[in-house]
Amino acid sequence: MYVDLHVHLRGTISRATAQKLARRNGIGALDDLLAAPDYGWTNFKSFLHAYDRVASVVTTAADIEEVAYDYLRTAAADGTGYLEFMLSTPHENRSGPAYADQIAAIDAAADRALEETGIECRIIATAVRHLGQTAALEAARIAIATRSSRLVGFGLTGDEKPYELALFQEAFAIARAEGLKTTAHAGEHLGADTIIEAIEVLGLDRVGHGVSAASSPNVMRQLAAMGTPLEVCISSNLQLGVFADLASHPVGLLAGAGCVITLGTDDPAFFGTSLSHEYALARKSSPDLLTPSRISMSAVEAAFCDEKTKSGLRARLGMMR
Repeated sequence: MYVDLHVHLRGTISRATAQKLARRNGIGALDDLLAAPDYGWTNFKSFLHAYDRVASVVTTAADIEEVAYDYLRTAAADGTGYLEFMLSTPHENRSGPAYADQIAAIDAAADRALEETGIECRIIATAVRHLGQTAALEAARIAIATRSSRLVGFGLTGDEKPYELALFQEAFAIARAEGLKTTAHAGEHLGADTIIEAIEVLGLDRVGHGVSAASSPNVMRQLAAMGTPLEVCISSNLQLGVFADLASHPVGLLAGAGCVITLGTDDPAFFGTSLSHEYALARKSSPDLLTPSRISMSAVEAAFCDEKTKSGLRARLGMMR
């Protein structure tokens, strides 16, 4: 059983679904993206632009439910037993239905998928770093005002480079005060020191990506001592050019240093990946340290779900050994 702790809901939209929703919602001028493999982006900046354009086909709660349901069924067929969707709150670059309606739509999709396939899912509300402090505060307030047993976390996504982390401290304090677990993208495109800064400034329970830690033995030692899990997305890192190839990817080095490794697909429709493929890449990188059972057990312990759900997932893993 696989466990995905880092997957953006809108990053799961397949080309077929994007075409269908674009036609249904009267969204034009997407032919160039839809005709290109993995939406035709070429670098991180163009990836973000392509992501926003593809995400624009989602305009209603029914669209959200369809996207979530389709991906949950796809993930379950691939062997995934649990995943956590990241879903940004409405902001200046993305409007659409009220956030509570979006979460209710995912709840409906998750209920159907759970009954049909057994897959469990939870939701992490996210702010977008490159939109700044005010937008993050609003995201946190929207998140805590939205009631769902599946909404369990708050995160920070987007471009790491704009804005100091301290500007987001209040937003994370608001989320944590209401019992939400926290994660943030750090150490994907910036240096190892920013990972520890993010953990300390934002009070993180997990780190999204965190792979630049491998450049600093001291940071790897700190992460291992703290036991803060990393959400590693190998295909994403390779396709975005963070690392040239699997041989140079540090997931095995991080595991060898004692860091807690979990895996994610990030934006699978844009990177042409699946969770089974991510597990295979990790095992190829470090056959002894990154076995599927070890990765999944680490991910279950790092998951933001309740203890009852974790117990059920542990039992499923035990049955598969």
